[in-house]
Amino acid sequence: MKKIFVTFAIVLGLGTVSKAQSAVVNANEEAVKNYDGVRGNFLYPLNDREKVNVNYDLTPKHPTSVAHVTIHTPNPMPFSANITDAAGKVVHTWKPESQVYLYKADWNIEKLPAGKYNVNLFMGDNKQSIYTFQFSK
Repeated sequence: MKKIFVTFAIVLGLGTVSKAQSAVVNANEEAVKNYDGVRGNFLYPLNDREKVNVNYDLTPKHPTSVAHVTIHTPNPMPFSANITDAAGKVVHTWKPESQVYLYKADWNIEKLPAGKYNVNLFMGDNKQSIYTFQFSK
């Protein structure tokens, strides 16, 4: 009788866990569908054998006055960025004072006219962009 009771309790417990996991997955799917931003990731080569994953995020997708930017890596890295307009003209630059693994910045873009823009990411003093993503105002 004890074995039947224990088996029944385990089956009930697993059924409850499955429902809870399902609810979490549905909530995450809903959050992804309702996300208002530009985000992604890329691999940056440290050397011939190692690469680091870089995650970026810009919200909202179509900022009007402030673009909230997040750049995240597993280790502190020296990032900087600029924004260029459709003609390639640099209209905003960003260079943090210190090197960290999680950058959060608010870029004031209120004076920029409506249009498409590129965010160019740089590593250290390198003058060549390591990655570019777009947003529209």
